[in-house]
Amino acid sequence: MVRVLVVDDERDFADLLAERLRTRGMEAHTAYSGPEALETVRTVAPEVVVLDITMPGMSGLETLHAVRAEKPSPEVILLTADSTLNTAVAGMKGGARDYLTKPMDIDILVAAIGEAEGRHLETLSRQRMAQTAKLAALGELATGVAHEINNPLQVVINEIGWIEELVMEAQVEGSRRDEIMSSLELLRNQAARCKGITAKLLTLRCTLDRRGATSNLPDLARALLSARRERITSLGVNVDESWIQELAAIPVSASEWEQVLANIVDNALDAMEADRTGEGTEKEMFLGLRGHLVDAGLEVSVRDSGCGIEDHLLTRIFEPFFSTKEVGKGIGLGLAICHGIIEAMGGSITVRSTPGHGSTFTIRVPMAVHAHKEYNRPDDPASAKEE
Repeated sequence: MVRVLVVDDERDFADLLAERLRTRGMEAHTAYSGPEALETVRTVAPEVVVLDITMPGMSGLETLHAVRAEKPSPEVILLTADSTLNTAVAGMKGGARDYLTKPMDIDILVAAIGEAEGRHLETLSRQRMAQTAKLAALGELATGVAHEINNPLQVVINEIGWIEELVMEAQVEGSRRDEIMSSLELLRNQAARCKGITAKLLTLRCTLDRRGATSNLPDLARALLSARRERITSLGVNVDESWIQELAAIPVSASEWEQVLANIVDNALDAMEADRTGEGTEKEMFLGLRGHLVDAGLEVSVRDSGCGIEDHLLTRIFEPFFSTKEVGKGIGLGLAICHGIIEAMGGSITVRSTPGHGSTFTIRVPMAVHAHKEYNRPDDPASAKEE
């Protein structure tokens, strides 16, 4: 369903036009001024904006430039009553994709919105392709760096153990020994942290394990939630799962889907914890997992009621080393890893979020990636029949 924002200072016209678009299956919103339009764009993130050029205060052209500066940028269709079209031409130069003169036929507007939505999807597709290529290159680099770091890191860990043995053999006095052992333990913990980071770097270069263990999404999700039951209970989170029955019979890669779901669920719990800490409110905490089949693919969504993500950050959350968490609470690789795994499956991962009202991550993966060819053993009756 395409999301459309109708912007016009004539309220009756804007409301009527939005209602007519809704009857044609669109999600239509209205705004009656430039500033209100910008606020709605940031909240709703429409694919198409139908914008009146002549408005008091913040003009239509000023609104156009501000809307086009938003990320992700919607397509803009201008409405004008100017028969000379001079202002409309100026708007086209400013980034508008189309213009229509008032009064216009609703079917012409619907067709223009359809074309604008197509251009919007093409733009997003190109951006995803560019991002995928960038992640692939970064994955190659990260793999090399991780291997180079792991070797000296292992030496450091081994030397820590050797120093501990020397301290014990030398029978160093109590207080001094405790200080040395405490320092060595700190070094060991930091080295282990570095190994954890390099392990995640290695996963940025995603190749699917076609022969790994398989499970099904409902079982993976329940095991994952069970392992986090203590934290979920302490935060007072209500968990709701909904998996269609067919998913129990569809095998998926256990390691890959476990990584994806674990990263997203952990982020959801972090967001709800941050929301509770930051706001000091007792609002209901909610975590919802959904899974169903759409056309020829799987669609899995994870929704939370956490602090949400600011609009200007949404385009960056899948970048490696980018994190919205406080310094020291995240290294910004979890969602980048999810993105890489899902892209390697030929799928997509998207997010919708409203600050203060939570986020919804949606994963779509073609069914073909989960097809497993079964080979019969030589002594299998089925094999004998085929021969």
